Amino acid sequence: MKTLLIDLDGTLTIDEEHVDYIDKKPNIILIKTLKEYKKQGFKINIFTSRNMRTFDGDLEKIKTHTLSTITTWLQKHDVPYDEIIIGKPWCGYDGFYVDDKAIRPSEFISLNYEQIKELLKKENPHKDGGDK
Repeated sequence: MKTLLIDLDGTLTIDEEHVDYIDKKPNIILIKTLKEYKKQGFKINIFTSRNMRTFDGDLEKIKTHTLSTITTWLQKHDVPYDEIIIGKPWCGYDGFYVDDKAIRPSEFISLNYEQIKELLKKENPHKDGGDK
């Protein structure tokens, strides 16, 4: 099955300072694109680091104090998803994630699936390994 892992804060939400999680604005165009992928049969998993810093990586506390806010927000904004995965390591304000299968939100909304596959292929042209 084709699966999308999508971030929550700053990807599905519009981040604004001093706005509670439940009141964050939705990224409408990204959610619309996500719905198109769902129609194409993709499994959608939301992978979030929300409150990892606040609760020092304690997943039980995050489940207790955070998960209901996430599900309420997703339902309120009609975001399709199959699973919510909490516990994504937080890279901090000055860090970033490096992944050969990652695309930016702007690429997700502006490129079609075939274009995304071609873009990702550039990151690992020798995916079978070795020197070619």
